Amino acid sequence: MPAEITDLAIGYRRLPAGKLANAVTWMELRAPQPDLAQPLAMNRITIPDCASYRAIFLEIGAPWLWDRVSEMSDAEIAEHFTDPRQHLYYGHDESGTHLGMVEFFAADSNEIEITYFGLFPSLTGRGFGKRLMAGALDLAWRLNPNRIWLHTSSFDHHSVIGFYSACGFVPFATGFEIIDDPRIKGTLPRSAAPQIPLIEAEWSACNPRGGNGKGAPASPANRQVAQT
Repeated sequence: MPAEITDLAIGYRRLPAGKLANAVTWMELRAPQPDLAQPLAMNRITIPDCASYRAIFLEIGAPWLWDRVSEMSDAEIAEHFTDPRQHLYYGHDESGTHLGMVEFFAADSNEIEITYFGLFPSLTGRGFGKRLMAGALDLAWRLNPNRIWLHTSSFDHHSVIGFYSACGFVPFATGFEIIDDPRIKGTLPRSAAPQIPLIEAEWSACNPRGGNGKGAPASPANRQVAQT
């Protein structure tokens, strides 16, 4: 996570078109959580098939604007996983059905960062998330880290902080990230993550669309009145 703390004045800030602001919460786990859930069977993938890995990553992550693999060549993916500190696991149920994926990084500082975690979209809400996390944490604690940490994203599902809290993670910092919208830069389809507004043209004070019709955007108070 970034070391610096940014001093921001209170108030609204407008981003340039094509940029997205992502509110981030960092969370950590300092001790194993007994009886979290029955762990899924976890299969470590040391040399992933690049086409399969890319398809899995995007099926799980595109709805939340994960686009890392879209910016990586097959050679870069292969090189990434030659680092033994990079761990990739696929979770399976008792029938062998592939349910989701977890990536974590075992840092030299004796900390583990869970970098990617997710179920296939059709499987959410059925209790598999805790089982996938239980499997991931079981593997991670075997490496004897001082702590396991991750960060959430406001692009993620609205229940994500509650889910991680139920798994024992505790928030320890908040911040924000500014990114280029991957749907505009072309690393994800324009149809991805429809819950996140796609804005590619600058708003103009001469264009009242979305404002109050008088050349200025509606104030928060005016927006609230308009909704009542």
